[in-house]
Amino acid sequence: MINRHLIILTGSIVALLLAGCESTPKRALSQQAAQYAVLPNGNDPLNPNQPSPLYAAASKPGENLVRQLEHKRGHALNLLSLSGGGQNGAFGAGFLIGWRESGQRPEFDAVGGVSTGALLSTHALLGTPADDASLEEMYTTITKDDIYQDRGFIDIISGADSLRDTAPLRALIAKHITAKTLKRVAAAFDENRLLFVGTTNVDYGQTWVWNMSLIARDGKLDLYRKVLLASASFPIVFPAVEIDGHLFVDGAARSNIVVAGMGGTTKPKPPLHGKGNLFIINNGRLNHPPEALRRALGDVAATTVSVMMDQSMQTALTRSYFGAQFLGYAFNMAAIPESVEIGKDPLAFDPKQMRAAFDAGRAMAKQADPWEDAPSNVGDIPSWAMDAIKKRF
Repeated sequence: MINRHLIILTGSIVALLLAGCESTPKRALSQQAAQYAVLPNGNDPLNPNQPSPLYAAASKPGENLVRQLEHKRGHALNLLSLSGGGQNGAFGAGFLIGWRESGQRPEFDAVGGVSTGALLSTHALLGTPADDASLEEMYTTITKDDIYQDRGFIDIISGADSLRDTAPLRALIAKHITAKTLKRVAAAFDENRLLFVGTTNVDYGQTWVWNMSLIARDGKLDLYRKVLLASASFPIVFPAVEIDGHLFVDGAARSNIVVAGMGGTTKPKPPLHGKGNLFIINNGRLNHPPEALRRALGDVAATTVSVMMDQSMQTALTRSYFGAQFLGYAFNMAAIPESVEIGKDPLAFDPKQMRAAFDAGRAMAKQADPWEDAPSNVGDIPSWAMDAIKKRF
């Protein structure tokens, strides 16, 4: 998956151990309350057994946020979740555009994004042709130089917290997320259309789900951009992002999918307006064909990381599937076809591979039915459990 990065990483870790890390100043654990973020279940990050005041303000006590949105919006909802995947976010960008061109793409009531999905999420929620043009530009006209700069060896052994500097990515986010963009997200919030982004708080070992709509409403452009950057900051390779004294990295490090409205302290009541839809765009492959692995450090390490990330994705998909069943919503998922050449390094930001993923997504979305109605069963969950969930709901 990331052979070259892991080889560099191994050498860098050895160098750091030899040089010593005592020069790096210690940090105090932040007790700053999460003003705009909750845990995936709606609880307070600093008081995990208590509902977040933020969640309580958005819904009736204990009631699922989706049911509240159904009431406010007056119809069954269309929820969208965009996964991580680095350069493979080009698939999601192409899919969204092809979906609009097919005439079938709905206006989304709530959008959740993680990592590269977080970078897609704002324009996916806003949903105009101009927003689609921004997504196409972001994912088909860039190279790695638009995302990161390599750090020098001296920087690394002197106490840098990452192998690369993401100053170019900060600039790219600033270009596409402007004060005008923020006002448009706030206007969508006034219509009860919501945007959420997942990050990993590495100090607390938690997934924090940020209500980007509230951040936009309050006009906090710098914070909005910081959350997007944090969500897309692949750990070790890219630097962590500090917000209110907390340290954040890529949301996919803990959960590759964020689905709005899964929280609440009671089981959701039946849908108010019939069956809605949960759409998941998986910026990765569902399955990887078996391949004899070369017994070399780089290959073993990279493939092991790939297997771990695949399992994380599978767990997130299964959790989302069960959640959709409890909500009474249809589960719809699309992923990159195995035939598309996307390489093994999602952080390569290779224009040729990104164009291939983009074109594949665009074409796939124009098909009559591009969706899978359940996650692949790769042997982790008994088939009877999946069948029982289907029959029960």
